[in-house]
Amino acid sequence: MEHSISPGRNKACFRFLALAVCLLAAARVQAEQAVHWYASIAEASAQALPANRPLFIDFRADWCKPCLVMEKEVYATPDFQHAAQKYLLVRIDYDRETALARKFEVGGLPTIVVTDSYGNLLFRHEGYLGAKSLVGMASALPGDVSEFNRLQKILAGDKNNFGALEKMGSSLRTAGLFLTSGIYYAKAAQTREAKSNPELRATIWNETGLNLLDLMDGERAADIFAKCIKEFPNSKRKGEWTLNLARSYALLGEKGKERARKLLESWVRENSSSAEAREAQKILTSL
Repeated sequence: MEHSISPGRNKACFRFLALAVCLLAAARVQAEQAVHWYASIAEASAQALPANRPLFIDFRADWCKPCLVMEKEVYATPDFQHAAQKYLLVRIDYDRETALARKFEVGGLPTIVVTDSYGNLLFRHEGYLGAKSLVGMASALPGDVSEFNRLQKILAGDKNNFGALEKMGSSLRTAGLFLTSGIYYAKAAQTREAKSNPELRATIWNETGLNLLDLMDGERAADIFAKCIKEFPNSKRKGEWTLNLARSYALLGEKGKERARKLLESWVRENSSSAEAREAQKILTSL
């Protein structure tokens, strides 16, 4: 038996669908209007500092097709609006702000830069990002940059302050910002305190190597841990450095893995009762 839909019910369905479309359109407009983009870092920084909020800087240009796609399909989404609430957003015209682009080493567009409240680099990404990837990235980065701001205030008065440089490297590493962490550890390594204190130097090199491991940069990580072992052969951390040297080699393909096996097997033979030997066996099993 066939069932017919009455004209009245048909009109009600149409009105419901029309209302739903209007509500979705209104939500999209509201999302676009809720995301405010500042025209300069100085303007955004003045608002960010009292609340210790980070800046989210979008370098773009009118001729950049991926930039235009991101404007329409990423930045306009409610998901981005929600993730962006912890930031002050800044939109920079690459062609008009060439000095600023050089400062942040912008080599291609689009480029996203996240900074502390003062505008000092925390994170940079070059290239197109879809909505899911960008929202994930924006959500993962820290929304409270009070510690970074505090340390930058010290460094503004003394750029070679070892304590502030080392703490900045440590804080950035804890936040998962390994690349920027390495920049500050490199600066700390050049200070008078680090050059005159072997223990401080060893700590900085170790943290630098760990950053490179997290970045999957096996070649540079291996150089760092090998240098630690060579310069501090009697250190209590030699076993730790040996394991991390092996982990670094393992990132360098089959030849690197073979080199890691030989290193670990040698360590196990010579230090069979150590805690590092047991960890070495685990790494060997995974290779």
